[in-house]
Order: sequence, then C-alpha cells, then structure tokens
Amino acid sequence: MTLNPLDLAVFFFAWFFQAFTGFGAGIFIVGILSLLYDPKTVIVSSAVINLFGTAFMSALLLKKVKPRFDILLLLILGSVPGIFVGAKTLLFIDRETLRVVIGIFILLLGLYDLLVQRGALLKFSMRDRARNSLAVGFVGGFFAGLIGMGGPPPVVYLNQVLEDLDEFKTTLTLFFTSNIVFRILFYGIQGGTEHFSLGLIYAGAVAIPLGVYLGLILSRRVRPANLKVFISISVMLLGAALVIKP
Repeated sequence: MTLNPLDLAVFFFAWFFQAFTGFGAGIFIVGILSLLYDPKTVIVSSAVINLFGTAFMSALLLKKVKPRFDILLLLILGSVPGIFVGAKTLLFIDRETLRVVIGIFILLLGLYDLLVQRGALLKFSMRDRARNSLAVGFVGGFFAGLIGMGGPPPVVYLNQVLEDLDEFKTTLTLFFTSNIVFRILFYGIQGGTEHFSLGLIYAGAVAIPLGVYLGLILSRRVRPANLKVFISISVMLLGAALVIKP
C-alpha cells in the first residue's frame, strides 16, 4: 500500500505536538485531513489512530512515572455521563452557536490558566479535590460528546494540580485513552466501522511513533514552568480557533 506523504506529515506533527504538550493531536488530524477526505472517514479512522498513539505514548511514559490513579478514575467517572449529556444536547441545540460559546469559554479558560501559571491568579488556582476531578471530567465529557473536543478542561485542571509534567502527561493520556475506547465502542454499535480507512490507519501507525518519541524528548529539555505556560497558550489558541472557524 502506497502511503500519502501529506498524511504521514500530519500524523507526525500532530503527535509530536501531543507528546510535547500532552494534548492536541486530534485537533490537527481532523482539522487538516477533513479538507482532503470525507470528515466522517477522518473522525472515525482517527479514533483508531489516536488509540494507537495514546497506547504508544502511555507505554513510554509509564516506564518513567505512574499516573495519579485517584484523579484519573474520577475524571473517567465524571466523563461518562458528560459524554451522554453532550451527545443528547447536540440533538436539540444549534451546534454552531454552541461551538462559538464553547470556544469563548475555552479561550477564557486558557487565559485563566496562563494567569495562574504566571502567578497573577495563583490564589484562585484549582485544587486537587474529588469533587473538582468529577466536575472537570463531566465538563470534558460534555464537550467531547457535543463537539468531539473534550481535552481543554482536564488539560487546564491537571496543569494546575500536578507539578511533574510526565505525571501530568501520563494521567491525561490514559484519560484520553478511555474516551477513545468509548468512542470506538459507540462507532461499533452504531455501524460506523464502514468509515474506517486502512490507508489513514497505516499512515498513522508509521508516523506516530517517531513524532511521540521526539516530542517527549524535546519537552524534557524545556523548563517545566515554560512548558506549562506554553500549554496555557495552546488552550487559548484552540478556543480562538473554535470561535473563528468558518
């Protein structure tokens, strides 16, 4: 099978960014490849591709540090009803209006996190509490069910409550893995497997390992405080992209 160089480049960059920051691969993959392929094919195929990516990244991270299982399990527990409510809400409310509202919320969430990381709002930072983990999981699941993008709430939360960046990435990556598994099960139940593209899946399998490996190496060469600020700015840019998306 001949692999498309552009597909390889997109998967490499997307997972390089994810390994560097802890999130973001799905945004690049769906945003760029949907311009070249049927969006349903990209969205469904990317679930399998990203499951491979999170599994590979988790395997590398788990050699170095364990996740915060107490936080992880509560995030997952909160996300399950959130995904359900988000999917149901999508049936009754205009998706485009919600996209803009959620985009503004994510932009402000990123700005808030940036101010916390800079020390301006440090006393208003989120705390490691069971109720906070459940609430963040629910909001992230709600966004995932509504617009397929549930990363920013847990990203900001874990960016504030976890100091060790490898612990941050491991916990976040395993949370994303659980969400992807739920998505794939849903596609299987709903008959969405017909949209799988073996060409895209093969390209992801080839390009992802190098992107993850290099992204993790580079992130460990950056001062943790600077990387946390970069993560905050990335969340802000994601929110802005949702607002201005045509």
